[in-house]
Amino acid sequence: MVKHYLKRICFILCVVIPAALFISGRFIGSGAKDQDGRITLAVKRSFDIEVNTIGSLDAARSHMISSSIRGDQGKIIDLVADGARVKKGDILVKLDSAPFAEKVSGLQGDVETFESAVEAKKQMLEWEKNKVERDIKTAEFNLTIAQLDKEKLVKGDGPHEIAQLSENAENAKENLDKYRLYLNSLNDLKKEGYDYPSEISLARNKIKELDEKYNSARQKLESYRDHIFPLLNQMATAKIEKCEQDLIQTKKCGASEIAQAIAEAEATKSKLATIKGALKQAKADLENTTITAPFPGIAILYKTYRNGENRKPRIGDYVLQNQPILYLPDISAMVVRTQVREVDLYKITLNQRADIRVDAYPGTLLKGTISFIGSLATGLHKPGMGGNYFAVTIMIDGEDIRLRPGMTARASILTDQVKNVLALPRQAVFEQRNGAYCYKYEGGWFKKTVIGTGRHNEDYIEIISGLNEADKISLVKPDPDKIILVDS
Repeated sequence: MVKHYLKRICFILCVVIPAALFISGRFIGSGAKDQDGRITLAVKRSFDIEVNTIGSLDAARSHMISSSIRGDQGKIIDLVADGARVKKGDILVKLDSAPFAEKVSGLQGDVETFESAVEAKKQMLEWEKNKVERDIKTAEFNLTIAQLDKEKLVKGDGPHEIAQLSENAENAKENLDKYRLYLNSLNDLKKEGYDYPSEISLARNKIKELDEKYNSARQKLESYRDHIFPLLNQMATAKIEKCEQDLIQTKKCGASEIAQAIAEAEATKSKLATIKGALKQAKADLENTTITAPFPGIAILYKTYRNGENRKPRIGDYVLQNQPILYLPDISAMVVRTQVREVDLYKITLNQRADIRVDAYPGTLLKGTISFIGSLATGLHKPGMGGNYFAVTIMIDGEDIRLRPGMTARASILTDQVKNVLALPRQAVFEQRNGAYCYKYEGGWFKKTVIGTGRHNEDYIEIISGLNEADKISLVKPDPDKIILVDS
């Protein structure tokens, strides 16, 4: 009996106790020792929420330098060095000015010639106006004279002549009648026995003479009244009509001559204006043979298709109008051009502040403000950058002469600050279809615990429910045989 009891004790000492020690060491000892460094506490902390992005520097404003000279006459005779820093007003490009100076000189001579021609046409126009005015006044005067002549004939000379002829006829008739009465008296005396032959003969001769005078006066009256006067009246009317036609024709011809003189003057003025415009353009071309920097910056020669090859410009090249010669970024005001993920778009707004670091100067911290947020998403298919992104521009505060376009820049945009909340490191929180969970460490075991989460950044996540302060949480996913319970 004792022997059997001793055997059982030995079995326990040799088998059971080592096995128990092995199991307890695995579940308890390793949890207390092996989990060191992989256990964290749920504690209250404060952290910043930022949107971090990588982009490149660019000038806030830039200017493409090109030739404004029409055609292809611009020949480069001097050119700023590629990458040279320039100040406002520095010469960037000089084009050959000789052909434009010659053109300006020739056009100035043409302008002087046509200015003289314009003055001559102006004087000719004034002479034509004066001539037409004189001709019209002469025609009007002739018309007035014709009208007065007719009025004089109708109201003066004609009636006066008719009255005079009538009076002559009446006087002749009276004299004729007087001598006829006298002859009749002599004939009556003869019948009474008193004969005066000589007197009768004289009376008869006188009557014959007076009768001829009377008939002549009557014929003159009838001829003038019935023929001559109407004819003179018609002639006066015709003269008036002719003067009226002459006046109309003079006015028409005068208007035509003045219009022609005006047209010639305007045509000459138009030619002068055209030549002046060409002179102005030629002067502008001459002035534009020297291209200066509109603001300080870095001159970057522009590569484009030239003379059968894709290259940067050089001395001796001919440039076309508006053909880019160099690109001038204004480095006094720089921006960061970058992109943010679609999921972070709601976190940022215009005028939000950002911290910026440039890879070329890692010890320098720059400040900036969001000045632009794109409206359209673009898809990126680079390694580690899948999904949709939105363009963002950040204006850098102040000026730093070390900055260059194209430098890599990293921006951190502060979107929120979380104050004194229960939080865990991000690697301690796992995701599943119906929410988040973590592994809470209690008595050497790990409990899979469902938790409610809130705001987060790249390092920490806010715990809204499921944990208490000072709970121990695994930073890694435990072995399955160490998980003993799932809270819901």
